[in-house]
This record gives sequence, structure tokens and C-alpha cells, in this order.
Amino acid sequence: MNGRIRSSLAALIAIGTVAIMLVVASGASAQTPPAVPPGAPKPIATPTDAQALAVEHQLLCPLCVNERLDVCTLAICDDMKQIVRDRLGQGASSEEIIGFFETRYGPKVRAELPRKGFNLLLFGWVGGALVMMAVAAALALRSMRRSTRQRALATAAPADPALDALIEAAAREESAIEDPGPR
Repeated sequence: MNGRIRSSLAALIAIGTVAIMLVVASGASAQTPPAVPPGAPKPIATPTDAQALAVEHQLLCPLCVNERLDVCTLAICDDMKQIVRDRLGQGASSEEIIGFFETRYGPKVRAELPRKGFNLLLFGWVGGALVMMAVAAALALRSMRRSTRQRALATAAPADPALDALIEAAAREESAIEDPGPR
């Protein structure tokens, strides 16, 4: 009985702790920022980390090979990350920021190739190769099934002595016709 009371008390303390944490967290999120007076300048919007990471995820490091900006640790990438945050704070969209870096470093800075122009031809090769491999696999499977079925029919056919005798006689006649003998 003593063990039951202890476990019930521990569960009650855990539930109470979670309830207190939820109340504190909801009170912290309910706070609103102070209102801006009507004549005051508009504050600069601060970009969230999620917005900045979303843009950084779409960019590649201009020096590394296929390393995204959000995981690269070079100094140039740190500078690019700061530019992303500054431009987001100024209200630029993610496409405008990506376009800025694309004009500066070229299209290789994009993590995902746009599906237009020559890139569309590249994507077509991949799709065409997959279709060709699927067709080749289907033809190979069909051929294997056909040969397996023919082997099964050949081994399952009952032997007919009269038919075998006819086949042997036809073969002898054919060989006699081809080789008429000495003259």
C-alpha cells in the first residue's frame, strides 16, 4: 500500500508541474508588443529564423560543391546569411533575395534548378531513361515468363509412342531424300 501512495503522489506532482508550465507558457505568449504612436516611424520587421532558413535552404555556397548555405561554415556563407536576414528585414521576398544572389553568382547558386530551358532537357533525359528502363524490364519479364511456360509445357507433355514413331519415320524419309545414296 505504501508503494501505491508514493506512485500516486509522484504522478500528482508530475501533473501539477506540467500544468504550472502550461500556465506560465500561455501567459508569456499572451503578451503583446507596445503600440506604436501614430507619428512614429515604422519599425523594421525582424525576420524569423524560419524565414531566413527557408531562403538559405534554397541557396548553395558559391565556393563549395553542392553544399547548401544553411549548413556551410565558410565566411562568405556567413556574409550571405547576414545579407539574407538584412533583406528579409527590409521586406524583400524570398524570390527577390534568391534573384539577387543569382545575378551576383550565377544560376549555380540555386539549390534547385528551374525547370525551363536547357534544364528541362536534363530533366527529360532522366524521365526518358526511367521509362526506357521500365519498358526493358517489362520485356525481359515477359520473355522469362514465356520461356518458363514453354519449358513447363514441354516437360509436362505425356510421351506418345505412336507420335514418336511417326516423327522418327519422317526424319528418316527426310534424310533419305536429302542423301539419295551412291550412284
